[in-house]
Amino acid sequence: MNYIQRFLTEQQKKLQIALVVIALTICVVTYVTVQTGFLHKDHDMMVVKEQLEGHGIIVSSSSDQIQNAIVEHVVLYSQEQDGSHNKIQRNGVFVRYPDAVATVLLCHGLMCDKQDEAFLRNLFPRGAYNIMSFDFRAHGENRKGQFCTLGKDESYDVIAAGKFIKQHTAVKDLPLYVYGFSMGAVAAIEAQSKEPELFHAMILDCPFDSSMNVLKRGLENLKVSLFGYKFDVPGKQLLEKYSFHPYVQSFVRALLKTIANLDARDIPLRVPPFSPAISAEKIKIPILFIHCKKDEKVPIEAVTKVYSSVASEYKVLWLTNGTKHFGSYFHNPERYTDTVRGFLDLAVAGDLYITKKSEIIEDQEEHRKV
Repeated sequence: MNYIQRFLTEQQKKLQIALVVIALTICVVTYVTVQTGFLHKDHDMMVVKEQLEGHGIIVSSSSDQIQNAIVEHVVLYSQEQDGSHNKIQRNGVFVRYPDAVATVLLCHGLMCDKQDEAFLRNLFPRGAYNIMSFDFRAHGENRKGQFCTLGKDESYDVIAAGKFIKQHTAVKDLPLYVYGFSMGAVAAIEAQSKEPELFHAMILDCPFDSSMNVLKRGLENLKVSLFGYKFDVPGKQLLEKYSFHPYVQSFVRALLKTIANLDARDIPLRVPPFSPAISAEKIKIPILFIHCKKDEKVPIEAVTKVYSSVASEYKVLWLTNGTKHFGSYFHNPERYTDTVRGFLDLAVAGDLYITKKSEIIEDQEEHRKV
């Protein structure tokens, strides 16, 4: 018995020595490889830091994808969040023309990306406007580890894209306009409130008034079905009260995803408290608002609140007969296109900046014969 114990003790000591040797070997090898530059770790970190000091870079450029246009694939460097010095990378596509009179930045909505909004380039006369589209954080390409904030932190993505355009040698002297829908419209509002000189005019389709009201409306619509009957979710008022608490948000997201279908494509959400209606008070440039009267996600009073808050001397709200969220274009694409182009024509001519206008235009109900 004593022999067995001594044998096990000796083997245990040998194992401990072997583990120490292995650990020391790993430390020595790692030190040598880093110092000799085999891993180039310090060099890589230095290069990334140097690149991230700007607002983005052009990765590739082509003149044979779109007739008479140059298509640039870019990487944007966006501030991570309020008060942060960290940057995240977002991918974009910049289509520019030699005789363009202005540039338009497109900002997509929740659960979309730059490819989904490519059709919106048709809103603008080909050759007259350069068009930049990009992926918001947690959307499209390279979104691992990122979170969607419904427009608050996405404002830094908009700022990065806007400043990249304003520093682009080929287009920096042209006016810059922004077109955003849903979350993209909200992000544009937040961006312009932070950077008052970012855009010259804005076209905003179906922005919401506050993140609190988005969650509140989502929770109000939550129902549980049991034996054919629908009931309110228990504790709804408590969920609403603490909806921005980190521990509660996981549960709220799950409810909104499974019951309210707010997050159908599993975009990771981290919703902070913020109000585009309040941020809009800092905006003084011309704005065209567009909104469906039958929007099931953002009611008329929400967009009207944002419209009323804007300090612009020229602002128009067009209430359309569209039947769903961001449905105005699909309801009547010809009139939608004419309205957007007409607004931009006035912007390019300079008429928006010498004209005072505050108007809500509401489409008459359509009576169709059966």
